[in-house]
Amino acid sequence: MILYVYSSKPLPSLKGEETALLVIDMQNDFVKPDGYVGRSGKDVRPVLEIIPKISRALDFSRKIGMPRIFVKTIHADYTNSDVWGSRYGGREAPPLCVPGTWGSEIIDELRPLEGEPIVIKHRYSAMLDTDLPLILRSKKIRNLAVTGNMTNACIDSTVRHAFMMDYLTITLSDCVATPDTDLHEPTLKNLARYFGYVCTLDEFINSVIYLTRTEQANHRRT
Repeated sequence: MILYVYSSKPLPSLKGEETALLVIDMQNDFVKPDGYVGRSGKDVRPVLEIIPKISRALDFSRKIGMPRIFVKTIHADYTNSDVWGSRYGGREAPPLCVPGTWGSEIIDELRPLEGEPIVIKHRYSAMLDTDLPLILRSKKIRNLAVTGNMTNACIDSTVRHAFMMDYLTITLSDCVATPDTDLHEPTLKNLARYFGYVCTLDEFINSVIYLTRTEQANHRRT
């Protein structure tokens, strides 16, 4: 396995209570071979391969009480526009992540637990016209650890947007993927250079400072 070094910037220590884990677009239509992307002929194996890593990131964040926020794409007539539809080259929008369908649902392996918010987005960026900025402000989040699908589109757009809203972004290189494999590494290199940090899950875990459950309870009582 090749280990890519995306940046020489040392990852700072991160307070767990000020950091949120984002899981973006891990939906059946994007991830599963029988979802829309897989049926259309694209190789979804790179996205399937990150499921265990994201699951481990979720286990870690749940264990320490770090906020988890899931993001899912919905394509609907009431939010589609001519400009947004132009990404298909003038073709009719495909039946991808349609409201109420199996394809639009988050995969079973990463199913959110009760109380974990699910943010709905209608464009590449999870920060654009969604509840995500409100959730982050309400929870006093300063750092975003980003995982999920489409390194070169939804991950890239979300990280850039969040960084320019003054959130420190940490893209977890082994927890993001795209069927467009030729664009994966260049996107991560660019994010590392200009839009925050890029590191592995292990490096991220080692950088997080957190209180134990008992310490958290005592802290709230003081």
